[in-house]
Amino acid sequence: MELHQIQVAYQAAEDRILCRASFRAEDGSLQEVRSWLTRRMVKGLWPAMLEAMEQQVGLDNPQAAHASGHVVEMEHQASVAAIRDSGSFDAPYENDIRSFPLGEAPMLVTNASFSLAAGQPIRMNLSPGAGDGIEFALPQQVLYGFSSLLQDAVKTADWELELALPSGELAPMVSQALN
Repeated sequence: MELHQIQVAYQAAEDRILCRASFRAEDGSLQEVRSWLTRRMVKGLWPAMLEAMEQQVGLDNPQAAHASGHVVEMEHQASVAAIRDSGSFDAPYENDIRSFPLGEAPMLVTNASFSLAAGQPIRMNLSPGAGDGIEFALPQQVLYGFSSLLQDAVKTADWELELALPSGELAPMVSQALN
């Protein structure tokens, strides 16, 4: 299945973030997986996602590993700008869903993990305490788009969480005198 769309929106009545991911099946129909992200889950998910992004920079470009935070910040800005320019953030979420492989009720995510490999998209695994979860590949632009949507949803939620990107500041150079 190929990832088609992601929607991330705060649901005030539940005080949770609803994550909807649709996938295009081989026959062209849309399937959807729904999941709830609580404040506690997002608080743990964000640093793990940033760490995965920074580690992926080191895997894909070892000579830039020392500046991975800076690279993540630049890639995030470029990806979000490209998504905005293409109009994808403004495109309505398609609701013509034919099936729900994990059920129509959103799963309550209690575990999240990331798998990394050089030259490959980051894979994110979301799972409940018991039962089936989902793992999907997030190409760079999609990953940064997801992170931007998550930041916006957390602002709307007013959870007093700051989902900040790495500072991008390089460690200061220490001057040494050679005698």
